[in-house]
This record gives sequence, structure tokens and C-alpha cells, in this order.
Amino acid sequence: MERRLLSREDEAQTDTQVTRDDQDNINKFSTLHQKQGLLKEELEAKNQEKEYLDDVTTELELADEDEMIPYKIGDSFLHLPLEDVQGLLEKSAQAVMEEIGELKEKIERNDEAMGGLKIKLYAKFGKAINLEV
Repeated sequence: MERRLLSREDEAQTDTQVTRDDQDNINKFSTLHQKQGLLKEELEAKNQEKEYLDDVTTELELADEDEMIPYKIGDSFLHLPLEDVQGLLEKSAQAVMEEIGELKEKIERNDEAMGGLKIKLYAKFGKAINLEV
């Protein structure tokens, strides 16, 4: 194992006392980081759902107007007229877009909060703490 020598400045920073407030900020950063990962996964899933809805909508443009289209509601499929299915798909797509917008806002707020915490913690601990994600 390679040992790295610390400069006097680095040594001085490693002697910094961790206060309760510091620990709370570290814990808050960790919690936000975990939530951020979950939000990004959820955003990816919603983007895939939106893409799927767009693909289905495109496919239905080729369907015959008189044709009954199977539409899944819960665990059941109902055969509905093409126009009704297109309306339901449009509503679903709008709902997914709203959810995507909300997720993006949450991710942005988390990024801002994490950035503020990084500034505070790096100002106090310098190289003695690693908050890179």
C-alpha cells in the first residue's frame, strides 16, 4: 500500500474538529445524494414510459378508425374505439410529462442543496473530506 505524505496545510486540516452541525451537514449531503440517485432512476423510467407512449400513439395512427383497440386498465384489457384510446394515451402522456417536470425540479433543488453543503464542508475540511459523486 502506497503512503502519501501530507503537507503542513493538509495536516492542519485533518486536525479540524467535527462539530454536531458538521456531522448533520454530512448526513444531509449523504441523504440528498441517495435521494438524487433514486430520483434519476425514476426520471429514466418515466422517460422510457413517455417514449413507449409516443411509440404506441404513432402506431395507432396507422389503425383503422372503425377498429376496436385493446387498452389496458389495471390488469384488464378493454376493447375501445380508436378515438377513445388516442384520448386516453394523450392524457397518459400529459401526466407522464408533468411527472417528468416535477422530477427534474426535485433533482435541480437537490443539486442546489448539495452544492451549498459541498461549499460549506470543503471550506471547513478541505481535502480531508471527499464529497465527489
